[in-house]
Amino acid sequence: MRRIHKTVWCYLDGKKHCDVVKWALAANVMLPEAKRMLTAQYPDMEVTFKSE
Repeated sequence: MRRIHKTVWCYLDGKKHCDVVKWALAANVMLPEAKRMLTAQYPDMEVTFKSE
């Protein structure tokens, strides 16, 4: 059986920044909290998240 791996990417001003799932695992937090932390970490940039 073939697995399809999906992840969530963080984009800063349209440029790929990091894999949010790996970032959340490294920070030992859940995905929604990781998104809030990344958004708060870069207040002057447009932060978007895309699932791929």
